[in-house]
Parts: sequence; structure tokens; C-alpha cells
Amino acid sequence: MEAHVKTVREILHSGDQFLVPFFQRQYSWTKKEWQNLYSDILSLIDGGDEAKHFLGPLVCTPFHHVPGDGPRYQLIDGQQRLTTLTLALAALRDVARLNDLDDFADEIHEDYLTHRRRQGLDRFKVIPRLEDRHSYELAIEGTAPGVVAGTGIIGCHSFFKRAWKTPIADGGDQVARRILDALTARLSLVAITVDGENPYEIFESLNWKGLPLEEADLIRNFLFMQVPPADQAQFHETHWKSYESRFEAVGRYEKVPPTQFYRNYLMREGHYCRNKTAYIEFKRQNLERGLTTVEQVSDLQRFATFELWLQRPELCEREYLRDRLSEIQQLDITTAHPLLLTLLHRHECGYTRREELDECLRDLASFVIRRTVCGEQNRGYGRWFVEAISTIKLHPGSELRRYWLEKGWPDDATFISRLAEFHIYPGERKKCRRILECLEKDHGHHELVNFRDLQIEHVLPQTIESDTSGLKWKEMLGAAWEQEHARWVHTLGNLTLTGYNPELGNNSFTDKQRMFAASNLSLNAHFSAATRWTGKEIRHRGIEFGRAIVRLWPRPADGPIYVPSQAISNDLFPESVYPPEIVTPPRQHGGLQIVIHWSMLGINEPDEPIRERTDALTHAKLMGRLFAKSSPQIVDQLKQIRVARTSGNPEIGYRLSTDPERDFLNPSTQHTFSYKPIPGTALYLFTNTDHAKKVDDIKRLARLLGFPPGSIEAV
Repeated sequence: MEAHVKTVREILHSGDQFLVPFFQRQYSWTKKEWQNLYSDILSLIDGGDEAKHFLGPLVCTPFHHVPGDGPRYQLIDGQQRLTTLTLALAALRDVARLNDLDDFADEIHEDYLTHRRRQGLDRFKVIPRLEDRHSYELAIEGTAPGVVAGTGIIGCHSFFKRAWKTPIADGGDQVARRILDALTARLSLVAITVDGENPYEIFESLNWKGLPLEEADLIRNFLFMQVPPADQAQFHETHWKSYESRFEAVGRYEKVPPTQFYRNYLMREGHYCRNKTAYIEFKRQNLERGLTTVEQVSDLQRFATFELWLQRPELCEREYLRDRLSEIQQLDITTAHPLLLTLLHRHECGYTRREELDECLRDLASFVIRRTVCGEQNRGYGRWFVEAISTIKLHPGSELRRYWLEKGWPDDATFISRLAEFHIYPGERKKCRRILECLEKDHGHHELVNFRDLQIEHVLPQTIESDTSGLKWKEMLGAAWEQEHARWVHTLGNLTLTGYNPELGNNSFTDKQRMFAASNLSLNAHFSAATRWTGKEIRHRGIEFGRAIVRLWPRPADGPIYVPSQAISNDLFPESVYPPEIVTPPRQHGGLQIVIHWSMLGINEPDEPIRERTDALTHAKLMGRLFAKSSPQIVDQLKQIRVARTSGNPEIGYRLSTDPERDFLNPSTQHTFSYKPIPGTALYLFTNTDHAKKVDDIKRLARLLGFPPGSIEAV
């Protein structure tokens, strides 16, 4: 960085040229600023020959110098000052001509305003933004309209023509030269030249009180700076205008911020672009690819089409994509846009079949929905989705599936178990709505449902008052109604869609039943047969929903075992809500310890210790490992053996189940015994036994499978 105090004469009386970049705002000084500058000039004239005045900084970055051309700079700060100074000089020239001071007028025009031997826009010493150029050209060439009141470029030029008119008419050449001397020799700026820096960061630091600068503005400026100034207007009309206007608001859709699109575009090949580095990365990629400005805008147009499909799915030209793209939008996974741009581009180029693209979009939705419900973090998604692009070679469907499985794609059993208790509302309202809409569509309506007119309704209301309806709810939920309400109110099993949301309010279940009976939605047919609406019914409906969801958004059944990063809750029905005989109280520390000696089972793997937070989780994980590593014959045996016994009789106990609500039901209480999903399978393990029983069951299982003594240790 170089900084020098320079007079206006030293800045303009040179071969330099200053361009106002496209990220700067249009000329915006008003009469207030013009009057301040005029007062400063009068003070210099009245203050004697030694008087000086400092106007402020002039910050610019140099363009790469081309031999034969004069030095060119883009103005980062100070464009309003420098533009106003040249307009004041142009006004001084025009008034001088009116008073027959032609030589003096020519001196100003040729020394301070134009480069005499250059043509077109190159002849101007200052080139403003495209929108200001016509007015500025009129003022600098002396063809602007006469003295008129106004704003902007012409208003400024007229203001100074009025200001100089009387003094020069009265004082002639002598006064005119005193004004010129004050304007050029005694007004100074600190000229700061910054080379090799990011102009975005420079402008942001200098303009911290002004309007925020978007990186899209810098990118636009970079492209226009590659076009000769004389051709910029045509480039704007022919190529840029139609491209940039696509991001404007249309219909019910708001304006799409171009800056985020540029980041997505830059990451489309699998290279992550950090926030606030889009301009630098865009410039690097453009120069590396050697694209002309027209070729670059054409490429942007192509990918902008895909971005706008994602932002405005109903306007997508490919009708068969609209529903999946609407799903992506409702699931609010904008961090996946770079990956989606790549997939849509491959499809448009004919590299990816329509069916495979649909699978990719469905799998992405499944990955996100399942991880959300299972409590997995989404902080890494921004980088994961970009990294996933690099895995795509020939078959994006299978290649992306492998990647999602490696990152942790919850299996059916884990998902269904977690969904029953997951509070999907209001934190995941968009996902909740999409899931309910798809569950409704899954019933196969003959008539089209207008989902925009529907709202999410809580069957068990969000608040229970002390009125008649509230008292009925409290009676139905039982003595522990507050805990029961808090546990189940925001779970999916308690939610539905309805057009009667305000009318339903906090009504009793009986009153809501009558209104649901009048609904045409299949989701609401469920309530007609219900006699109560408590945690048991809500959880049962949640599990039914879970089974439908894993079918709508599947996950490969043969994938690796999913290990949740957050432990599943100890028991689905804790003592705080239900009587102690329903469940075994959870252990505070998982006392069950297991070691599998794989080498004794003929598998070339090191010994594997297993100890989870609870005995039930430890037991379930053991079963999952056996399913994952064993032969088909052993797997068949595992499905037939009563793996959990409730007495010493080997014929009394529980096999693994695909329907734990039915198979693990306690007939005396009509509540389900506690159970756990077996990782990597669609099966569940009965876990309502104490520590000693679990140890005994594991040892017995090893014997029944014919495993060598000591191959599975359990204590």
C-alpha cells in the first residue's frame, strides 16, 4: 500500500484514468455536499495564496498495466469527491466560454477532464458507473442542458455553473484563474494505492457505515472491467441485463440473492468456497479457465437456471422434477445446492438418467430427514455436500449412497424408534409439514389436495387450560398429565393437517373427533376409531408414521451398522409417566460388558469390546454386530431363537420382532414392554429384563448358535 498527499492538479493533470467500479453506488451527492465544496473553494480564494484544504482519501487499486495505455485505476473510495471536482471544473470551463475565455476553457478541458489523443470513453479521465455515463458525458463534453435545478450529475454541473456565473462575469480571466487555482492547486487528497488486496475487504473496512457490499457486486465489476469501456453498454444490454434480471422477485417468490448463487456455482466441482471469498475464487476460476466475459455469463446463465429451479420449484420447466425440488426446498437444505447444481447439470447434459436423478434427490431427503429425527448435527453439511460431489464418477446414485452411509445414515429401526418421541414441532416445522403432506399423498387420493390451504394441527393441544375442555384432557391423560403432555404434544404422532385450525383450538378430543370426521384428508380418518388420545395412542400413530416414512424415504438395508452419535433415550416409557411394573428402571451406568472374540468365530477381526450407556443398548449392539458379521445360516438362527427370556423356561421368552407394539405388548397393562432397535436391521430386541437375565441370555444364545466356549464373554 502506498499513500501520498496529492493536489487535484497532480491527480487529474496526468495520464491516469479512474474508473468507478460497478459495486459502487451511483452518483449520490446532493446540494448539501455541493454547497460544502463551494464554501471550501471560496475560503481558499479569500484566505490568500498559502491557504490549503484537505478533502479526504482517494483509495484505488491499479489494473494490470498494458504497454501503450496510460495507467488505469478503479476507485474504491472517493468517487463522489473526484466526480464532483471534475463536474465543477467542467462548469468552470463552460462559464469561461460564455465569457469568451476560450483558451482558458480549452486548458481546463484538455488538462483536467480528457485525454486529448484518446477516443470514446477512454478519453475521459474519470469514468463513472454505467448508469451515470450518459449524463456525465454530456457535462464533460459541454453539451449538457443549460442551468437547471436538479439532482445527480446534471444537477451538480448546473449548481456550479450558477456558482461561477456572477464572479467570472464580474472579474473575467483573473477571477476564473483564481477559482481554478483554488480548485486544483490548493485542494488536496490522500491518494492511497492498494495493490494485491481483496477490494471487497478494503471497501468493507472503509464503508462500515454505508450500505453493505455484496460479493455479487464485485463479481459484476470484475466481469465488466474485462470489457472495454466503449463496449460495456452493449455488453450490459446484450448479455448481462437478461442474466441479472432473472434473480429479481417474480410472483410469490422473493428476490434471490446472487451472492449465495455464486458460492454454490463455485463449489459445483467439489471444492469448498469459504464465506466472503467468493470474489477471489470467482476471479481465480475465471482466469484459470480462460473464459471470455460472454462465455462466463453463458455458463452463469446455465447454472442460474438450476439455482432458480431450486429456489422456485413450481417454475421449473421440467415438470417431472417439480415435486422432488419442492421437497428439497421444504426440507430447507440450501447447503446442498452445490451438489444439486452438479446433479441437475449432469442430467441436462444426458449423463444421468431421470430415474437415477430422482433416486439421488430422494436419498438426499432421506439422509437429512433421518439424521434430523435421530438428533444428528447438521453443522458439517456445508462441507459434506460439497465433498460428496468429488465422489461422483459414473453412477451418482450408488456413489452418493455409499457416501451418505459412511457419514451416518440412520437405519429403519433406529429412525422409527426415535421418531416416536422426537419433538419435530416447532423446530423442524418445514420438514414436519413436508412429511405430513407426503403421508397424506401416500394414501392415493383421487382428488388433488390443495395443501396451501391447510395448517398443522396439534390433536393434543399445545396448551391445556382449566376450562371444561382442559379438564377433559387432564382426566384423559391421568395424574401425570403435565409430563405426558410435555412428552408427546410436539411429536409427529400428535400432528395432522387441517383447514379448521382456528376452530379446533384447544377443544376436547371428542369435539375434535367430530370435526376430523368431516375432513376429506386420509390422515384424519385415523381418529374416528380412537376412544382416547394419550401417550400410548400418539406413540402408536408415530410408529405407524415411521414405518410409512422409511418406505417413502428408504435407506439401503445392506448398509453398515448405524451408530447414533447421541444415545437413544433409555426407555420409551419412563417411571415418571407410567407405573414401575411396566418397565425395568434404567441403570445409571451400563454395567453389562461384552467382548466378542472374532478370531474364535473364524472371522479375521480383532477382539471387540462392547459397553454402551445402558445394558439394553449394549445387548442390542451385540445383536447388530452378529447380524453384520455372521453367515446367512447364523442370521436365520438368530431370527428363530427366543433371545430374551422372562423365566427359566426356555419356551417362555421373546424372539426378535419387526412389530414390537404387537409382539412386546404387556397384556395386563396394555402398554408395550421396553425394547431397542437392533442397529443395521429392521428388527427389535425385547429388553425388559434385568442385568443378570441379559448375561444369562447372551451366554445361552452363544451355546445355541454353536459358538466355541468363551467366544462371547458377558459379565
